[in-house]
Amino acid sequence: MRAETARPIIELLLDHLDAGRSWTTEGATVAAADYADPAHLAREWATVLRRLPQAVALTPDLPEPRSHVTTDSLPLPVVLTRSEGGEVHALTNVCAHRGSQVVADGRGRSRRLTCPYHAWSYGLDGTLMAVPDRAAFPDLETPGPGLQRLPVIEDGGIIWVSPSPGGGSPEPRLGGIADDLATFAIAEHERWRSHRFDLALNWKLVVDTFLEGYHFSSLHRDTVGPVFLPNLCHAERFGRHLREVLPRRSLEQLRDQPPESWELVPHSALVYVLFPTTVFVMQVDHIETWRIVPDATDPGRSRCDLTFYVPRGATSGPAERHWENNWRLTLDTVIHEDFAAMAGVQRGLSSGAIDHLTVGANEPALGMFHAALAEAMDDGAD
Repeated sequence: MRAETARPIIELLLDHLDAGRSWTTEGATVAAADYADPAHLAREWATVLRRLPQAVALTPDLPEPRSHVTTDSLPLPVVLTRSEGGEVHALTNVCAHRGSQVVADGRGRSRRLTCPYHAWSYGLDGTLMAVPDRAAFPDLETPGPGLQRLPVIEDGGIIWVSPSPGGGSPEPRLGGIADDLATFAIAEHERWRSHRFDLALNWKLVVDTFLEGYHFSSLHRDTVGPVFLPNLCHAERFGRHLREVLPRRSLEQLRDQPPESWELVPHSALVYVLFPTTVFVMQVDHIETWRIVPDATDPGRSRCDLTFYVPRGATSGPAERHWENNWRLTLDTVIHEDFAAMAGVQRGLSSGAIDHLTVGANEPALGMFHAALAEAMDDGAD
């Protein structure tokens, strides 16, 4: 993060810490039905999830020419490729012949994508290149149309894809967040490890988990609670996206340092909601992404993929043990505390016992996210 961005945020957080108060905006409410009503989920799919571009990968997921990676975080099965010239393509992972999955789930490197069913072969841009027994398909062109292409942009280390072949530009309009991302040197990281969570909770509860520090001193008392300042954050919207700063206790050390030397990343977790379904977290020494996939029909189900990206080359010896410790702390905190609590919230919301959730003025990022989602749904319904 640039110094001119970080310094006023640090000053504000230290002022609020001195005053013993949280950083606040107006409170809000969110209807319980937004988490539990199948009709509401259907509207989210129609107005947002099938319409807006989504951050589906980072540049390190395609680390070199001829690399590919599959993703099922969009309504369509997709394979991302990087061509010999370095260009990224987003292709439907559905063979033009009989609809088979062309590329097995996961990642790899190859010059062509070959369907395992009948060996139809495609270039890394989706062009149909070769067909066994070509004479049996007299109307087919080779090279010719092959895998459907989705609009894709790689910018600032993040790969954005529109969720339909005929969709518009996937330009995410990040505003000031783009400046932050440019300072994180995302392309100089490598993917280290991933984990998939199958969850008995609404997709928005996964996002909500990251959007306030009010729960740190209670839910996370024995895990990450001692690391962070509880009930204090800074939040800001950038269009539909948002940034939340969760300060670590080490932030107080900056009082004794000249402001021109202040840095925010070593003393915080920077949480970005890359609207609508990706949470990007810049930690002190690594990046986390949490890509959330809502269930197609059940508002009480979702899936989340966590990935750690670490500085390139820092994966051996003591460094490997360091990442293992970070990984274990993250899983222990999220599985046994955050997601366990959110599953209980989902049961409560689905029960009809309350008709709305209350968002406190000390939980500003929560209100911002739900306001952005409501606006996007209204826009998509026009």
